[in-house]
Amino acid sequence: MRIYMVHVAPETGHADPDPLMVKDGFAIFAFLFTVFWALWHRMWFVAVSIFAGWLVLEGLYQLIGASDVLRGLGSLAYSIFIGFGANDWLSASLRRRGHSLAGVVAAPRVDAALRRWFDLRELAGT
Repeated sequence: MRIYMVHVAPETGHADPDPLMVKDGFAIFAFLFTVFWALWHRMWFVAVSIFAGWLVLEGLYQLIGASDVLRGLGSLAYSIFIGFGANDWLSASLRRRGHSLAGVVAAPRVDAALRRWFDLRELAGT
């Protein structure tokens, strides 16, 4: 089972849009595509921060004259750090944009989590 954070858009007076489901845990696409992943999600500050981190890391490598093995391990570690933090950064970004964290749902897939969310809302009578 995966855990999904449910974010709902602010009230706009229109039909209630589907909530956004953000998986808790490691984000493989953020691990693989780092800056591009942040840009895709319109997280400009996060993208600039990740890029600045890559520049600092490269500067550090140059300063100490790091070997290729050390460069590879350091870059892998930085990408893993990004992968583990990415979904939390996405959730925080959504909250800054006005979405509210409405709940947490456990389900095997995102479609099942969405269905469970709507079932729970129906049971609660909202």
